[in-house]
Amino acid sequence: MTEDLPEPGITAERTFEIERRHTTNLFGEQETPPGAPAATDATPEESIRVLGTPQLLAEVEFLGRQSLRGTLPDGSGVVGIDADVTHLSAIPVGKAVHVRTELTDVTDRTLTIEGTLSSADTDEPIGEVTNRLRVVRRESFRERIGL
Repeated sequence: MTEDLPEPGITAERTFEIERRHTTNLFGEQETPPGAPAATDATPEESIRVLGTPQLLAEVEFLGRQSLRGTLPDGSGVVGIDADVTHLSAIPVGKAVHVRTELTDVTDRTLTIEGTLSSADTDEPIGEVTNRLRVVRRESFRERIGL
């Protein structure tokens, strides 16, 4: 299967506007997943919603997967196996974010996607993600998890 894998260099880009569903509630109650703020003396007025760290990973992983469309062997797919996420700055609801991904390494069946997120308005860096995906045979994977 490794001889049929894509070559490094595949890129993808997209811009999206931050919506409430992309955010984490800092200094206030978090709804999904539920949780109380770390600061016990925080007041509801101090609550602020910003792009959440989990969303940084989701944006890069899903754009990276999309960029691989049509490059994988028939009957295969990719699953996430590891990620390094660095959140560099906060950005609130309503702002636009530019996401860029690049396939930077292919070793055996492991594909490495490097992603950057930046403010679409100012180009200020928001985050960096390294996401490793494993190429799997879909049928074998489904059997392994009991489907």
